[in-house]
This record gives sequence, structure tokens and C-alpha cells, in this order.
Amino acid sequence: MKRTIKYLSVFFVLVVAVVVAGVAVLMSMDFNEYRGLIAEQAKAATGRDLVIAGELNLEISLNPALAVEGVTFANAAWGSRPEMAKLERLVAEVELMPLLSGQVHVKRLVLVGLDALLETDAQGRGNWQFAAAEPAPKEAEEAGEAGPLPVVKKVLIENVKLAYLDGVSGERTAFDLDRLELNSEGADSPMLLNIAGSFNNAAFSASGSLGSVNDLMGGAKPYPLKLSAKAFQTALGLDGTIAKPLQAKGLDLGLTVSVPDLVKTFKAAAVAVPALKDADPIPPIAIDFSGQARDIAGGYALAGMKLKLGGSDLSGDVSAVLSGARPKIDAKLSSS
Repeated sequence: MKRTIKYLSVFFVLVVAVVVAGVAVLMSMDFNEYRGLIAEQAKAATGRDLVIAGELNLEISLNPALAVEGVTFANAAWGSRPEMAKLERLVAEVELMPLLSGQVHVKRLVLVGLDALLETDAQGRGNWQFAAAEPAPKEAEEAGEAGPLPVVKKVLIENVKLAYLDGVSGERTAFDLDRLELNSEGADSPMLLNIAGSFNNAAFSASGSLGSVNDLMGGAKPYPLKLSAKAFQTALGLDGTIAKPLQAKGLDLGLTVSVPDLVKTFKAAAVAVPALKDADPIPPIAIDFSGQARDIAGGYALAGMKLKLGGSDLSGDVSAVLSGARPKIDAKLSSS
């Protein structure tokens, strides 16, 4: 027995020594030396220049973290600016112990300062169309079995600017994400969401909870979600479940919509609102709506609907079957 304990002790010491030596080697490496190799691979795959101007660091601990700063990716030669995308900082922190069993648990994923532009030229060609990539080796083309999905516990995204420029019409669409935060304790825990930003300078925000990653992928039970959002001076609410969320089937969602002034909502959404007369503006029109949405065979149904539009009201049940030769709509409505 004593000899067995002695052998186990020696084995444990050897394992610790190997791990410590490996960590020491990794910590002594300068990962910035690989920036040139990464740029070469990106050039070969896309025909564009990828530049990592900042630091490329690997922090060794029980939660190893990879951080990269100052990344730029070149735009097409005809583009309206030199860079298609710019990134200030990206950090990914991974838990070490789950890796030993082949699982990836991302403790923290942080992305800050992404500025990306998608655009087309006068012929409609997109700047996301890259030069032909070099053929991949045969062994790289053979896909193996898909491994388990990574578990991400915390996502923080800040100061993201996405824009689309239509080279034919000259129209520009801008999506700015000020902050997105997603938190979860693990694959079986609910996800909490907070988001704020703007679309074409119109502010929006959303918050709420989603089901777990395992519930989303497994589909063994209905996937819960509860969200509230504000956009274009309109308040929206979702509360219910989706039986098969990846197929968008099995909907059972409570919907609420509140619009204090329909005209202001149209204007916030950049929709032209005609006047009733040349000199008379449209009076304020409020909307309040609620109902339970479900999918049915070939269509959708809305039960317990309540709608107030200005001084009018409408309530009842509506269903629409869209799978036949022509749509079929059934409605039982009442109004006071």
C-alpha cells in the first residue's frame, strides 16, 4: 500500500512538473510574432490585408484569456474608405478544466469598438465578395464530427457601428450598438439580455430573459422567453414559449404593443406621413394591442386579441391559413 502511494505521489509530481513547464514555455512566448502569419493566411484566403497593430496576448491561468487589439481589415479597392472593418479590442476568456473533457466554456467574451462597412459599387458588387481563395488541402476539406457547442457565460459588446452603403442608390443605413450584455451561469441556466443602440439615429433598447442554451438546442421542452423592447417610440412585449425555436414552430407567445402617437412613430421610423389637408396636421393616434399568438396547421392564430386605435376598439379571435391555393381567414370580432 505504501509503495502504491509512493508511485502515485511520484506520478502526481511529474504531472505537475510537466504542466508547470508547459505554462512556463507558453508564458515565455511572444505571440505578437504570429501577427505576420495571421496576416498572410488572411491575405491568401481573401486577397485583402489584415493588420494587427496592437498587442496579441495570451494570459495563462485557470481561465486562459486571448486578447487582440487594433485590428483592421482592408476594403475592396473601389470602396469608399480604406478599411472594411476596424476593431479596437477582442478578449476571450476560457475555463481550463472543461477543456480536458473536450468542452469549451467561455467565461467572458468582450468585443469593443467594431466599425464595419458593407457597401456595393455602381454595378451592385459587394465589398464582401473576396478574391478567390487558395484551394485548401484535401485533409482540411474533410469535415469531422461536430463537437459540442461552446458554452458562453458572459458576452459584452460595446460601441459597435455597422453600416450599409448602396452604391446604386447612394442610400446609407446605419446600425449602432451601444451595448449588448448577455449573462448566464451555464448551459442549463437562463440567459439574461440587455441591449441598447440606434437604427438610423432612432434609439432602441431591449431587456429580458431567454431559456438556456441546452433548452434551445435540445428541444425537449418549450423554450421560454420574456422580452420588452422600445423602438421608434413604440413599446413591445413578448412573453411565452416556442416549442421548436430553431424551426420557429410551436409558438405560444403573448404579444403587447403600445404606441402613444402613431404619427411620431412613423416619423421616427423615417416613414413619410401625408397630411389630411395642406394646413391641417394629423391628430395624435394612440394604439394599444394585446393577444396570444400561436401557429396552427398551415398558418397562424391570434386569440384573445384586444385592440384600441384612437377612439375605436376591436376584440376577438383571428386565424389565417396560408398553405392552400388562396389564404383563408376566420375572424370572430366585436367592437363597442
